[in-house]
Amino acid sequence: MQEQFQAGMHVRYGGTGICLIERIGEVPYPGDQPVRICYVLRPVRNMSMEISVPLDNALLCARMQPLRTKEEIDRMLDNAIELDALPWQEDRKLRAAEFRKILAGGDAQSLLQMIRCILKRRAELLAVGKHLAAADDNARKDAARLLDEEFGFSLGMSPREAGQYICDRLQVEKVQ
Repeated sequence: MQEQFQAGMHVRYGGTGICLIERIGEVPYPGDQPVRICYVLRPVRNMSMEISVPLDNALLCARMQPLRTKEEIDRMLDNAIELDALPWQEDRKLRAAEFRKILAGGDAQSLLQMIRCILKRRAELLAVGKHLAAADDNARKDAARLLDEEFGFSLGMSPREAGQYICDRLQVEKVQ
């Protein structure tokens, strides 16, 4: 597989978030091949963690994406208003599995749809004097954290400022 990223670049890596490509080189690896050529990633959120992504594993390499530009972020937020929220899954276990899959994928459009789905359900429940389940609210917070970190990094602002930027662009009130 041809390298498309270079050491020293920052990338998005699935649900891990922003990572620095520390180096590209041989890494001891379990299995048939004792050594594989890998991207060695360091998550910005936890620089003591190391992730090895074999260059010959197309599925894992596909999880590595270039950072978005301000124009791409603004376009995505402008289009998010037109996106339908995910349909609410009544079965708690199926809903949790769907949310975990979206969080692990780290796709910003899917994260935005998931957040909209949860906030819509939260509003429906509040209207009848009920509260959102903690697991659903935690999934929303995890999705918002991923977006705030990614967009903040790309926009040169703190995650908190990015969260407010997202809310301002979507013309919604920030939910804690």
